[in-house]
Amino acid sequence: MQTPIDTETTTNPEVSASRLALAKSMIQTIEHELENKQQGYEAIPKISFQQNLFKSINNPLSLGMIILILINCLLCFTQPFANIDPATLPATHTWTWWATQEYLNDKPTPPVVLIGSSLFMHSVSRQDADFLNKDLDYVHHHYSAYLSKQLQKRFHSRQSLLCFNFSLPGDLVSDDYMIMRGLFQGKHKPQYVILGLSLRDFVDNAVNCPGSMPPFRYLRRFTDIDDIVNLAFPRLWQRFDYYIGKFFYPWAKKLDIQAWASEQTKLILAPLAQKLCAPSLLNELDYRKHVPANLHSEVEEGMAIVKTHIPYNYDANYADYIRRYGKGNSYRWMFNIQEQFFARLVPMAKAKQIKLIIVNMPLTKDNMNLVPAGAYERYINLLKTQASKYDVPFMDLNQNAAFVKSDFYDTAHMTSTGGKKLLDMIANTAAISL
Repeated sequence: MQTPIDTETTTNPEVSASRLALAKSMIQTIEHELENKQQGYEAIPKISFQQNLFKSINNPLSLGMIILILINCLLCFTQPFANIDPATLPATHTWTWWATQEYLNDKPTPPVVLIGSSLFMHSVSRQDADFLNKDLDYVHHHYSAYLSKQLQKRFHSRQSLLCFNFSLPGDLVSDDYMIMRGLFQGKHKPQYVILGLSLRDFVDNAVNCPGSMPPFRYLRRFTDIDDIVNLAFPRLWQRFDYYIGKFFYPWAKKLDIQAWASEQTKLILAPLAQKLCAPSLLNELDYRKHVPANLHSEVEEGMAIVKTHIPYNYDANYADYIRRYGKGNSYRWMFNIQEQFFARLVPMAKAKQIKLIIVNMPLTKDNMNLVPAGAYERYINLLKTQASKYDVPFMDLNQNAAFVKSDFYDTAHMTSTGGKKLLDMIANTAAISL
């Protein structure tokens, strides 16, 4: 059914005119409103690029970043530490720092230098304490008076031949390499370097990476390590710190800045501390047992005294060496790294015209029983191969029957009597011809 059409509405001219007028009025109203809005938009001030940039720079965070970048660029361009003697830069007082300061200040340079770990360090120092009949402070006594005297007798010299003991606690082959590379040059080059080694120097599982060792960290300020960074920091994440330092100067020198700030703080607070604080009990205690392990590399005067005529007491330190040697084949990753450092160290001595003598340090049978299968054989073959390749004298004292258990105060470290036997053999070797 169709809807009826309203013919009256559609055909009436008055209705059509009215609707047309209404439509025109609505269109005019809309146009008027659009015009008003357009005028409003045009009235809003336009912000230029320069104004936007100024607003961004005016932000405190952005301003700080810009200032930091400019300071970094200035430091990278001027290199303020480049012409400063690295030995004079502020540093934490580690075993390495004390030894370095004393060695570089020796005039003339000692003709004989001993390098190695605590196996060398303690045996030599204990023997000196007994030989000189006095207590010695480790941070100031970096010599072997006994070896000097024995060499003087052997060569009928009127003068004492100074022998410097650069052995350091926990020292690795990579640290030995850094001593020779960074310090033994120019007027500070010795005639002889006696390198005392042990398997532990190649395989210490207690070490995160060679570059994290306190001696390495300090000695890298004396030389560029670009060519050995992958050896020093074998894992990518370990090299982040190094790479950041290459682009951000304050980060590369953060330890120097930190040490400088620490020294300034001590200078300011020292008078007040002397009045308010009692003497540190650490002066009367064994720092190895009463100081956190992560601070064992730091030492001050009076903290480490080697006593004269120490009573004999054997410490079966099995747990420590089980941890350091590791189990099974866990030693291999560190051995592979240290092997490469050793392969660089021996020819470097030749290139510097330093007469190197390699000494395989004595160990007790107790210690040898803790060595992982195959590790010692690989170690001793490496020493013999490198010594033969570069015609370097090699003393294998671990096979010497002269050393008995009573010459050791634990499974690896020697007493004064062991130190005397060791130094006598070194003094009498034909490899030294002063």
